[in-house]
Amino acid sequence: MQHFRTVNGEPPNGAIPPGTAFYPVATPVEPAAPVVSAPPSYCVHTCCTHLGPRLFLPQQAQPAPQPAAARWTAPGASLLGNPAPSFDGVDYLYPQDHTLFHVIWDRHMKMDTPIAGPAFEAKLFPSGLTVKDLVQRLGAPDTDDSKYGVMEVHEKGDGMWTAGQTILLSSDYAKKTLREIGWDEKRGFSTKPVWIKVHTEA
Repeated sequence: MQHFRTVNGEPPNGAIPPGTAFYPVATPVEPAAPVVSAPPSYCVHTCCTHLGPRLFLPQQAQPAPQPAAARWTAPGASLLGNPAPSFDGVDYLYPQDHTLFHVIWDRHMKMDTPIAGPAFEAKLFPSGLTVKDLVQRLGAPDTDDSKYGVMEVHEKGDGMWTAGQTILLSSDYAKKTLREIGWDEKRGFSTKPVWIKVHTEA
């Protein structure tokens, strides 16, 4: 029987007889261990984009929401049961104390002539306002001119009136508050209102 040899002297085909099927044996592969990702060192929240991202530790508990602060009831939000006005979302708060005035606009009113019922307007002014501010709120110009002021008048009865103190813008009394000259928060509430007559020589 003739035997074949390769040039290296080895039997051909690894000495496997012809016609024998050859099936390669796969090398068993060990399953890879599962990859566990490390937790992130921080968590980025971008809910407030206008403020930029905010960083929170993963284990950090979010603070509990704080209860809303109790709102004060502002006493200046109403006056005698009437709500204070609001302008473009800005609420006005009334001062605490007010004085009630009955303003007589007839500057030519004569004290020695009976007047059954002089025309007047009832007005409230803050008791801490100065007399000068009061006169200017009634329409006098911003000046210290002695032409402008107010005169307090008192009703005597039977349509007769008597003149009280006259305060001109040029006097030192014009710098005092209504409360300081006796026109306090009791006037018009627990006592009689203040009757004043507009004084002007203009």
